[in-house]
Amino acid sequence: MREVLLIARREYLERVQSRAFLMMTILFPLFIGLMVGGSFLAGKLSSGGKNIAIASNDPVLAREVAAEMQDASSRAKPPEVIAPAADAARATLNQRVEDKTLDGYLWLEKKPGSSMPDATFVSRSSGDVFSLGGMESALNHGIEREQLIHHGVSRAEIDAMTHQADIQTVQLRQGQLVPSNSLKSFFGAYAMMFLIYFTVVFYGMNVARSVVEEKTSRIFEVLLSTVRPQSLMAGKLLGVGAAGLTQMAIWLLLISAIVVTSAGALPGTAGLGGFGIHPQQLFFLVTYFLLGFFFYSAIAAAVGASVSSEQEIQQFSMVIVAPLTVGMVLITYITSNPTALPVVLLSLFPPCTPIVMFLRMSSQMPPAWEIALSMLLMLLFIWGAIWIASRIYRIGILMYGKRATLPEMLRWLRYS
Repeated sequence: MREVLLIARREYLERVQSRAFLMMTILFPLFIGLMVGGSFLAGKLSSGGKNIAIASNDPVLAREVAAEMQDASSRAKPPEVIAPAADAARATLNQRVEDKTLDGYLWLEKKPGSSMPDATFVSRSSGDVFSLGGMESALNHGIEREQLIHHGVSRAEIDAMTHQADIQTVQLRQGQLVPSNSLKSFFGAYAMMFLIYFTVVFYGMNVARSVVEEKTSRIFEVLLSTVRPQSLMAGKLLGVGAAGLTQMAIWLLLISAIVVTSAGALPGTAGLGGFGIHPQQLFFLVTYFLLGFFFYSAIAAAVGASVSSEQEIQQFSMVIVAPLTVGMVLITYITSNPTALPVVLLSLFPPCTPIVMFLRMSSQMPPAWEIALSMLLMLLFIWGAIWIASRIYRIGILMYGKRATLPEMLRWLRYS
């Protein structure tokens, strides 16, 4: 045990004191924040500030569509209404678009005997799909209002009929009704899932790279004169895992501080709880990170011992962590159907457990026996993975210049 702790201490300090650790700890959350903030800002800029005109031979239709567009995007410039518009006005509008005094115009032509107008949107850009989607919704609502007005319904009555109801989401948790926000809960679950995935993959592959580094520098030949291979591998797993846990703790504290500060500054916010993240989830976040880390790191250590270069590790990396990506691909299905049989089975399948089980918990807490069974199965698989990895590791670390084949590694497992 003393050998294991000494190796673990060396691995931990080597990583925590490195510049790469400090940069990743600071730059990674900053990068994610810039991505999220940039996407939000880009969406706001793309939806507002555009100069749009609505031209139609039916003035009522043009006014109602313009009102719907303005209501849908309150920060956007009010659409310019040109009605009634003849065919000659189209050439003028085209010229304004060419001169960039107009970003685009919606041409609505109501033909005799037809209740639906012919709609054409003309603009300089062909890729503004988000504005077009909002425009179609505003057009459909505008047509409904225009037809009701022609049937003698007043605008006040139309407003009363088309008033949209707000649905308040409430979650039943442990026999109590708790207010929830499905969109925020989804993003909270996604962020925590991504944190597990990134740290497990990053630090798991770090173990493999560390093994290859020490193989190529022949440090192992010195280390193995004083410690056993099993102690060396166990120390690596503990040291790198502790470094990953330290980084995760720093990120969680940073996120908590930002959210708590925002909750104090903005009335109506509920901190991390508003995103469906509670102390219980944070506990399981750390638990499943550790289980996933030791399982995948043991496999990565065995792979690292059987190859001779980092390029070979990169070839195997996606194959090793492929089961973790299942949860990321099926995140919508898992969070919407946390008790479905395929989801339950996936959450009990150890290679997929860290991601899938945590997503289930973020949506609806599974029964205690399922959580206990998933952890038990994970521990059994970790024991098996470490047993297999240690047998491959103790022979593979002294191999240079060639990649071990599968039959060779199977023979290593039979060595006493």
